[in-house]
Amino acid sequence: MVPALRRIALGALFACAIVALLQPGTAAAELDAHVKRQLTLNAGGATPTSDSGFGISLNNGNSDSPSKTSSGSKPSSSSSGSSNGQPGRIVMKTPPRAIESPLFEAASEVKLQWDYDDNMKKPPSQITIRGQMPSGYFEPGTTKPLYWYIAQNISAPNKMYTWNTITQSPPGYTLREGTGYKLFIIDSSIGWDNSTHVYPGKLFQFMLPFSMYNSRYAQTNDGVPKDYNPNAAARPTMSHVCIAVLVAAVVALVL
Repeated sequence: MVPALRRIALGALFACAIVALLQPGTAAAELDAHVKRQLTLNAGGATPTSDSGFGISLNNGNSDSPSKTSSGSKPSSSSSGSSNGQPGRIVMKTPPRAIESPLFEAASEVKLQWDYDDNMKKPPSQITIRGQMPSGYFEPGTTKPLYWYIAQNISAPNKMYTWNTITQSPPGYTLREGTGYKLFIIDSSIGWDNSTHVYPGKLFQFMLPFSMYNSRYAQTNDGVPKDYNPNAAARPTMSHVCIAVLVAAVVALVL
């Protein structure tokens, strides 16, 4: 009996090693894949949903209201203090810049944190954060992309902001699970019109593509915490099932 158990244990160890090599995914990685699959499926059939009359007053991205963001005048490039003629740029810290298109949970608070590169000689005293809805969402009665303001003319000395995705969404619309969203950060003194122009030492428009997902923890009770952050999830090398098999195999070898 004992030799048979040992043979079974050795077989289990070998099988677990093969699984670990060929499929090193974890519960977190599997959840990421599941979320992305859902986003892909849902994005194809998503349709704009208006909860009430649309009351937002925004342009199509080609102009900005001077009363909201700036006087509309172009800033002088000679007063920036830059020695190399390059504009300043944002370097994201949260979510990490290594993640090209992060996942944000719908109906949550999204923490944004950034820094400036070495070309930023004159950091903005106030910034404006603007969002763009995915393809297929338009300003009412037009084919222009749908933009909205997340924050306007705010001071951010600590270079961070917490975005409430419920209260700071397009009026009359709900941010739904899907891909194709965009987030912009600009210097309020430059304004939207001029934010993609090069002004040495001043902020060049920053754009971050992102996706929204819904946490299904309350519905499925699958062990994923409500505050699970797919952008910062740890990536262990073995699944819990494989670890359990290893423990059982070691016990069998000792017997």
